[in-house]
Amino acid sequence: MMRHLEGESIVELIKTRHLLIKVLREFFYKNGYIEVETPNLTTTCAPDPYIDPLGVYVGSKGPFYLHTSPEMGMKKLLKYDLRRIFQICKVYRVEDIDTTHSIEFTMLEWYREGSYKDLIDEVGEMIRYIAEKLNIGRDRLINRDFKIHELEGLFTEITGINPFVLNRSQLIKTVRQKDIVKLDRKDTWNDIFFKIFIQEIEPIIKEDSPYFVIDWPASISSMARPKEKNKVERFEMYIDGIEIANGYTELMDAKALKKRFKRENLIRKRLGKDTFLEDEAFFEAIDSVKYECSGVSVGIDRLLMALTGKNKIDDVLPFRLRT
Repeated sequence: MMRHLEGESIVELIKTRHLLIKVLREFFYKNGYIEVETPNLTTTCAPDPYIDPLGVYVGSKGPFYLHTSPEMGMKKLLKYDLRRIFQICKVYRVEDIDTTHSIEFTMLEWYREGSYKDLIDEVGEMIRYIAEKLNIGRDRLINRDFKIHELEGLFTEITGINPFVLNRSQLIKTVRQKDIVKLDRKDTWNDIFFKIFIQEIEPIIKEDSPYFVIDWPASISSMARPKEKNKVERFEMYIDGIEIANGYTELMDAKALKKRFKRENLIRKRLGKDTFLEDEAFFEAIDSVKYECSGVSVGIDRLLMALTGKNKIDDVLPFRLRT
């Protein structure tokens, strides 16, 4: 049964999505990118402890997995010296159904030469190009400078806590002294970090123009290049408090990545989750890339929400699966 989308018809939504994807493709074509396709169905996954894929059986064979992003597949293409590639595809994750999460959603992902600073500039350029072509949000998307927040500085300024220089026990002690978030005895350093970020940081920096948060903890970014102790060259782009994009300078070191993947598989095992086999073709491709490379993913459904002023992902995905 079709839902009424707050005065906007299903046909209007389909047309708006069509125009957004059309303009996105135009942007990448004009900037010298090649559009690629990689498999949705894979034999293994990156072992991120907090992102879970959907398992698939083909008859009695499996499990195989629907990809949670095209990242590993696209990085395998980099060994062919394809310096600028992009893809728009469906991805799948085990997610709780809420206002901003969906099990199936549409992702834009691209890779290019350069660092995460080049990507930040390009994401900003892309947002302005979309706004100009679709004639929307001129005041907030075209005529403003997009702010860049350094994450360690945000924590220190807003909470008086610098988690980057504290281990888990020190962070627990400091948080209890400040009495700013509720802790559970099972909380990891990452759990505590995100509780503070979501409850204390995000509401303060929320605004309706795009803004970037840079230099994230190494413990939550296994495929990003280290910047300095406990940090990596990673950014997230937000609009109105919703994460839209996530990118980083790529760690092109198969030995270091294997070590990180093993550590994350151990975390998954402790959490009672599936662990994943190593993808040797992926590691071979990583070691073949001899130039500085960076990549970013954008949630197209969330971007569509932000551009059209919607508050719920249901408003841009009227037929999404509910479990």
